[in-house]
Amino acid sequence: MIKISIIIPVFNVEEYLPKCLDSILSQTLTDIEVICVNDGSTDGSLKVLQEYKSKDDRIIIIDKKNEGSGIARNIGLLSARGKYVYFADSDDWLDTDQVFEKIYNSAEDDSLDILIFGGYSCYKKCDKIIKWKGSYKLNILDKKYFKNVFGSEDIKKDVFKFPSTAWTKLYRREFLQENEIKFQPIKVGQDQLFFFHSMITARRMKVLNEYFYCYRKERAGSVTAVRRKRNFSPLYVTRAVEELLKKLGKTDEYLELSIDRYFSKATSWLGRFDRELKPEYYAQYIELLTHIQNSSNGWWKYFNPTKGDGYWRLKIKQNIAKIKYMLLK
Repeated sequence: MIKISIIIPVFNVEEYLPKCLDSILSQTLTDIEVICVNDGSTDGSLKVLQEYKSKDDRIIIIDKKNEGSGIARNIGLLSARGKYVYFADSDDWLDTDQVFEKIYNSAEDDSLDILIFGGYSCYKKCDKIIKWKGSYKLNILDKKYFKNVFGSEDIKKDVFKFPSTAWTKLYRREFLQENEIKFQPIKVGQDQLFFFHSMITARRMKVLNEYFYCYRKERAGSVTAVRRKRNFSPLYVTRAVEELLKKLGKTDEYLELSIDRYFSKATSWLGRFDRELKPEYYAQYIELLTHIQNSSNGWWKYFNPTKGDGYWRLKIKQNIAKIKYMLLK
């Protein structure tokens, strides 16, 4: 029986891929399959995959044109046969060789839909790897989440306190299938809809207070390393989450909370957007702002950004709008 299906989207990571695969194939839990979706790599990534597959038949290679990691993960998920599914990025690695054994046993012990754990941000400095808990720390969570199994109804106010990355969770595959939980087909932030959908749907979740994953920061070519924003992903995420909530009949429970999270992200990007593309982004941003002002209550009703606003000016305007909303509601 395959206990865990590991799904890895691969795109132009020839230099980093061996470390990722070595950390997975050396795990003490051996009943796994490693589904590597080569997303149209133009370097030697596919050759690396083929070399590893020749030595370990647990590797499955899916070769396809470049469409982004969201679609690649969805394709991998369709092929998965394990009881649980784990998503890893091809330039990262697992911190110890007992990760899968620990998370599988924990998920089995409590019959979980989702097991949540921590991850490190990893930097290379003077030929040494510096690990920092950063955005993936767990200490902001209430202690009750570490002691007890909980469901989506128990975390309505805390849902965005949990790490949103796919690689800080182990998922029961049938849970994902039954609820049609998929990654959004966009270039950046494709895991946000997946995260939100799963967290507001799962009936059995638990947090394991350990840090297992090493996320490589500032890799050249990585979309997260780009300082000036050049795509419209936060706008797409905001709209997709609203459509999801309508479909699930949960707008009253989560709409304002989700807009505060994802539209704030879109606002942050407006202040850092590429100068040439900013007029187009601003036009779609204002269209979205007008829509949410007309459809829901929140600080955005008192928010008036302009095309020339920078990051900090937008922050100030947003804080003023939040104060005004709190005083007048």
